[in-house]
Amino acid sequence: MNKTTSYLSAISYSLIITSLMTACFMGSTPLTPDQQSAKINEAINKGGYAAVLNYDIDSNTETWQHDGQDIQITMLSPVVPGHYPLIVYLPGLGESSDAGKLWRESWAKAGYSVFSIQPVNIGEALKGTPKVVPAKTSSWFSKEYDNSSALKDVRNSDLRYVGHQYFTQEQLSKRINHVLWAYSQLKKRALSRIGLFAWSDISQVIIAGYDIGAQTTAAIIGETYDIPLPSAADFRPIGAILLSPTVNMALGDITTRYQNIAIPFLAITGAEDDDPSAISTPFARTAIWEYAPPGNKYLLALKKGSHHLLSGSHIIQNQDPKTTQELSEETESTETKSRFSNNYGSGSSGFHGGNLANGMSPKAKDVSKLKGNQDYTQVAVVYSVSIAFLDHICKKDNVAHTWLSDKANQWLNKSATLKIK
Repeated sequence: MNKTTSYLSAISYSLIITSLMTACFMGSTPLTPDQQSAKINEAINKGGYAAVLNYDIDSNTETWQHDGQDIQITMLSPVVPGHYPLIVYLPGLGESSDAGKLWRESWAKAGYSVFSIQPVNIGEALKGTPKVVPAKTSSWFSKEYDNSSALKDVRNSDLRYVGHQYFTQEQLSKRINHVLWAYSQLKKRALSRIGLFAWSDISQVIIAGYDIGAQTTAAIIGETYDIPLPSAADFRPIGAILLSPTVNMALGDITTRYQNIAIPFLAITGAEDDDPSAISTPFARTAIWEYAPPGNKYLLALKKGSHHLLSGSHIIQNQDPKTTQELSEETESTETKSRFSNNYGSGSSGFHGGNLANGMSPKAKDVSKLKGNQDYTQVAVVYSVSIAFLDHICKKDNVAHTWLSDKANQWLNKSATLKIK
């Protein structure tokens, strides 16, 4: 090798190293909403489930008053007049009624009205916790001090303190009262054919909740507590979806508290489903499925599902190129592509990048995954399984039932497992 060749090789090597360092420090280019949707569709198209029709949707947010409290509601529905089964959605601690868009929008586009309820004090519960903002120039060669680690410790402590205040049985009773009242108001508007409420089929109601909303959901459908809880009266869901079920081990024996849950439900959790309030653990969250009586009870366990992912916030900004290859390998497990390949990216409400919603920051170990390794397959899994469950329970769809019982686990492959009893 002559001197000129050696010199050029050295320059090439230097350019490669510089490019790699730039990529590490600058991060990958954020995906557009269409690109995010395309990645989810890619996974679904390889054997996942999608509804027959894909509706354009519209939403309306209002603030109502009940018992001295502001109750924020968001109504989401197909814009085409119709009679759509109603999903009552209860967001997590620190979230507004507009939270959980990934799930709510996918359900509405599949032909459901979605009524989200959140007391404003629950939605603003985490406003006082410190925000963790690392120094922009902080790195191994930076002289600027980054105190984000100390702030994370303070924030985690605050989240646990605040969380344990809101997850009490007394607070649960108040939330149930708010839900029952808000549903009665929706029912009046539906019967009077007012706005988007007019398309709600109140004869077919599903209740769904995430985090503290999942705790409320479980109590409404039959989980027992030490104190008497408000009666559901005429609010009688035919099924439920629990995203990150709350199972408080401190309340005692878990083998009996779910025996009264007779209606079908889908519980969704993940291997990294640690909530910031430290109420439940990923291991404990499966108890509601384990100990509820059999009969259309489904447990979806995501292999990489974090607590934040289950919130259904819009997908976080960056995508690691390696992850794209991994997602392709995980979803390449079946040849079934017929009915299960609807395009979920279209419609009036697409997917948008953004910051962590409403202060519900995940633990430090999850941040890198959200920023650079977001698993679009996990989102596609929740879409497919939840919509198949809804179509099976509400629409008596035999194709949905067959997919859940015979085809789902083949498609899920390494990304998740679905148990049925």
